[in-house]
Amino acid sequence: MPQTKIYGHREFIQQYRQTISDSIHACTIEALSYPPDKRFQRFISLEDEDFIYPGDRTNQYLVIEISLFAGRSIEAKKNLMRLIYQKLMML
Repeated sequence: MPQTKIYGHREFIQQYRQTISDSIHACTIEALSYPPDKRFQRFISLEDEDFIYPGDRTNQYLVIEISLFAGRSIEAKKNLMRLIYQKLMML
């Protein structure tokens, strides 16, 4: 089961937490064939002074860390990242 950490601005995460969670989980199910009831995510909400990132990003900027057990193919991991990027770009 992948363990996912999502870092972002407190206000943005509070507003979109469920959408972000559902999007990442849907991508995990699709890309890695995980069962729908296997969701493990942690949201880390940060204040402006605690989240330093490049100036060309907005307050919607997220850092997503996904830990997987060994054995997943590179292509499966790339597909997961591609799907997450596509779904979250719609926010």
